[in-house]
Formats: sequence, C-alpha cells, structure tokens
Amino acid sequence: MVSLYLVIAHFDRILQLVKEKFWNRKIKHHETRNIEFATRNDQKQANHSEISKIVDTVMNTSNNRTRDLVINTLKEIGCQPEVDDDDDICFKYQNEDFFINADNRTAFIIIWSNFGSLSLNDPDINILKDAINQTNMDGRVTLAYFINNEENTITVYCKHYLPFVHEIPSIQEYLRSNLDNFFWTHQYLVDKLNSLKENPTMQSSKGRIIIKGFNAKHDNE
Repeated sequence: MVSLYLVIAHFDRILQLVKEKFWNRKIKHHETRNIEFATRNDQKQANHSEISKIVDTVMNTSNNRTRDLVINTLKEIGCQPEVDDDDDICFKYQNEDFFINADNRTAFIIIWSNFGSLSLNDPDINILKDAINQTNMDGRVTLAYFINNEENTITVYCKHYLPFVHEIPSIQEYLRSNLDNFFWTHQYLVDKLNSLKENPTMQSSKGRIIIKGFNAKHDNE
C-alpha cells in the first residue's frame, strides 16, 4: 500500500515537472512572439515615419506647393496672377476675371468667377434659377447665386473644385481646359435661359425655384 502511494506521489511529481516545463516553454515562446511583434511594429512605424518625411519634403519643395504651383502655372499660360485682400489669387483669362482659392496644405483648389447680376424685380428671376439648375445637371462647373438685398440684385457666380498637383500631366493644358469650362458653362446658361423664355412649358415650375448643387447666398448671412 505504501509502495502504491510512493508510485502515485512520484507520478504526481513527474506530472508537475512536465507542467512547469511546458508553461516555461510557453511563456518563453509568448515573450519571443511579443518581441517579434514589437520589432515588426517598430519597423512599420519607422517605415511610416520615413514615408511621411519624404512626403513632407516633396510637398515643401517650392515647385510642388499647391499655391506656388498655381501661380507658376498661371504665369506659364500667359496670365498675370496677383493676390487680393482676401488672399485669393486673382487674374484675367481671356479678358474675364477669375479667382482661385489655393492652400499649400491641400492638393485641391477652387476656381470661381462671377457671371453677372440681375435686378430682383426682373420678371425672369425664376426662369434664371431654373436655367441654373438645368445647367448644373449638364455641366462640370457648378452655378449658384448671391442675393444682395441692399442693392436689390442677384449675382450669378460659379465654382469649380479640382485637384491640382505637380504630377498631373500637361498641367498647363489641364488648367486651360478647366478655365475654358467656365466659358462653356456661361454660354450654356445663356442659351438655356433664352430657351426657357421662348418655351415656358420647358420650365420646371412656376413657383419658387431652389438651386441644386449650391445653396444660394445672401448678403446678410
């Protein structure tokens, strides 16, 4: 009976040693995996940091900054850009005034231009708004309007939001093409307005027209 207890005790001791050895190996393996994981994370962070430095270096190069790139490209296509009091880049293209909002912190710019004004008492106001909506559905440049209650006028303007980076092929032609879209939009709006005047049945509604694409702006906003 004593021998049986000794055998059982010996077996328990062996089992305990096996368990301890197993857990020690498991802990070491876990620590090794943690070290490898940490090493991989450190490597990823190092790579990310290196990429960020490269991107920052490229973006901080004078010719690659969005605003500087816009100004240089405008000069290359024969324009004479200036900066107004609102820090917008203003210039003439084909004898029309244009403005560009450009920031070195983003790769996108906004080109905008005014198309003209109309009295709020003009009977064609709703037809104009309808023409703006229909033009917005067919064109790339977005039309909107600004209401000046003091002068009792409505001014139609347009904006175009687009990427502008050094990697764009033939960036001079790219800018010209986007500026030319403003003239196409203006002519399309005029044609659409005249068409709606001549054919009242083509008008969307006789009631209040809401501009799609851009909210109308009021001078008291």
